[in-house]
Amino acid sequence: MNPEPMLRPLDAADLPALLRLHAAVMQALPDPAMFRLFGGAESFLSSHFGARGESLGAFEDGQLVGYGALTRPQAGDRDNYAGDIGWAPERAGRVALLSAAMVDPAYRGQGLHPALIEARLQLAAARGAPELLVRAAPANALSRRTLLAQGFAVVWLGVQAEGSLRHVMWRPIGGAAWTGSPADAALRWVAGEDLDGQKQLLQSGWLGVATRAGDAAIGFAPVASA
Repeated sequence: MNPEPMLRPLDAADLPALLRLHAAVMQALPDPAMFRLFGGAESFLSSHFGARGESLGAFEDGQLVGYGALTRPQAGDRDNYAGDIGWAPERAGRVALLSAAMVDPAYRGQGLHPALIEARLQLAAARGAPELLVRAAPANALSRRTLLAQGFAVVWLGVQAEGSLRHVMWRPIGGAAWTGSPADAALRWVAGEDLDGQKQLLQSGWLGVATRAGDAAIGFAPVASA
C-alpha cells in the first residue's frame, strides 16, 4: 500500500463498509473478547458520525482498510473510561477517548494503526480536548505496544462498566505521558499475563510506560498516578 494511507472522515454512507471491516477483524481474532464495541457494532459505529463521536477511515484503492473512532463523552456516561479509573466529573467531562480502532487483517504491519492514532490525536487537539484515554485488552500485546510507542501509559486495569477486562491508558494532548527511556534502571518489569502484579503497581501510583522486544512484559515507572 502507499507509505501514507489516505485518511478521511466517515459518515453514515460508510456504515456498510465499516460493518464488513468489523466482520473481517472479528473473524481473525483468536478470542472475540479482545475487541468489543460498546453497545454492539452497528450501534457504536452509527453513533460516531456526529459531535459526540467522530470516525476516520483509511483507504487503499477505494477500499476501507482501517478505522479509528474519537469519542467526546459526558462525565457520567457509562462508556467514559474516566469513570472506571475514578476521575472527578470536571476532568471526566473534558476527556476524549480513542474508543475503537480496526485494521483489515490483510493490511496489518503497514503502519495503519499508528497513523490512525496520530490522526485522532490531531483531531482531539482541534476539538480542544486536554487529554485522552484509550483501552486495550490485556491479551492484546500488539495494540498495547503500539499505544505505548505513541506516548500513552497504562493507568488502570480492571473490568469496565460494560463488562470488559481492559487496560486503560492515558496521555496528555501535548505530549507523551512519560519521557524516560525503556532502559531506565528504575523500571519494574511485569509479565504481560501477571495481572495481579500489574494491579498492585497501578494501585501504588506506578504507571505502565514501556515495552520491550521479545516478550509482552510491561515496564512500570514509579511516578505519580495520572
